[in-house]
This record gives sequence, C-alpha cells and structure tokens, in this order.
Amino acid sequence: MKIKTLLSLTIAANLSLYAVTSYAEHAETVNYYVIAKQAEPFQIEDGNNHRGIVTDIVKTIFEESPYEIEYHTYPFNRMITLLEAGGESNWITYGSPSWGGVQAENLSDSPIYNVHHVLLSSNSTPFNFNTMQDLEDKVVVLLHGFDYPQLEPYIEKGDIEELRVKDYSAAFRVIDKLPGDTAFVEMESRIKYNLNKQNKNKDKFNMASFNSVIPDYPIYLAFDPKMDPELQKFINQRLSNLKSAGKIDSIVNKYL
Repeated sequence: MKIKTLLSLTIAANLSLYAVTSYAEHAETVNYYVIAKQAEPFQIEDGNNHRGIVTDIVKTIFEESPYEIEYHTYPFNRMITLLEAGGESNWITYGSPSWGGVQAENLSDSPIYNVHHVLLSSNSTPFNFNTMQDLEDKVVVLLHGFDYPQLEPYIEKGDIEELRVKDYSAAFRVIDKLPGDTAFVEMESRIKYNLNKQNKNKDKFNMASFNSVIPDYPIYLAFDPKMDPELQKFINQRLSNLKSAGKIDSIVNKYL
C-alpha cells in the first residue's frame, strides 16, 4: 500500500513539474514599453523594479495568465521612435486620443485614468490665473520631450516664453529661483507625486487648475496596431473586470 501511495505521489509531482515547465515554455510574451524617469507615477522604474499606476494595472491584467511581460525602458522620444518603427510584437504602453500618433492608434476599450493639468507657481510671489493673458511676459516651464499643442500659438506669437527642463527637480528649482516670473504646466498627478517624493513643502507652491487651456482628458492602454486580436480581447476583458471590481481605483489611489 505504501509503495502504491509513494508511486502515486511521484507521478503527481512529475505531472505538476511537467505542467509548470510546459506553461513556462509556452507562455506568450507581451512587450511592455516604459518611459524612463519622466512618467511617474504612471510608470516608475528603479532598475528591475517596475511599478506605478499603468505598470500595476498591466501586471494585474496578466496575473495567472498564459502571458509573460517583458519590459523595455527608454527615454520618451526614443520609445516613440521605436514604436513608430513597429516595436516588438504585441507591445503595450499607455496613450490618449489627445496625443495622436502611435499612442493613439489602437487603444483599450475603456480608459484607465482621467488627466487634469495644473499651473504650479511660487507662493512667495503669488499671481492669479484665469486666462492666458495672466501669463503674458511670464516664463512657462515645460518638460523636455512632451508636446503641448494648446500652448504653441501663445509661444509662437511671443505672448509667453517657454523654458524646457529635463525633470521635476529642475522645474521646482526654477520656480523657487524666479518666483512670480515662472509657472510650471504639468499633470496634477505627476506634480503631486513628485512633490511628495522630493519632500517639498507644498505650502511654498500655488496650484491652479489649467483645464481652461488644456481640457481634462482620459488616458488608456495603448496597443500595437498589429496586436493579436485574441490578446487584445483578453486584455480588454480583464480590464473591464478590474474596473467593475474597483481594483483600478485602488491602484490609482495607492499612488495619489
């Protein structure tokens, strides 16, 4: 009896090992593209440790699935160039119809977050913002690599001057050094996250809504235009289930 039991356990263990090995061998790769350093809190990369709103959503979608995530991290412009050239097959990142280009060609059925832009300035020399006339003769701080089409007409006419910076630390330094003359335009979620990350005193800053110039808009998961239809169907179904269960809101609230 003991021999039969031992034999049964051995066979079961071998079958389990075969199933795990077979699963690993046949797991399909999903290529997830991450923007280096500029996409927090949507994409946060620290070496091989990936997290953030979009990243956590993607991870949760593929939990206990026949798909394996492979990460590709690049500066924003480099990433866009690669994706426009085709990228790795079945790639995913995030995007919006408002952005155009490859980040708007093939989007998830439902959005994952609603973006709100704000104007960050120094409280030491406060000024009120109601219309773009309030920014005349001021310097608007913007991040390198990102387009702001709503601001272009004012910049081209010379009504406002733009100053491009490489990251949030640089943007906050400019506002500190030139209070009253500068203002930083960016997503509210990104500003709040980076103020917290850098332990900045929020009382030193004034945050005003900028949606009269850059209207609020949704962001989605953005897919390879040639993505396998079955994979895309799987992602959209999982995303719908996560939203219904309130898990998308839980992920967002963890970072904001």
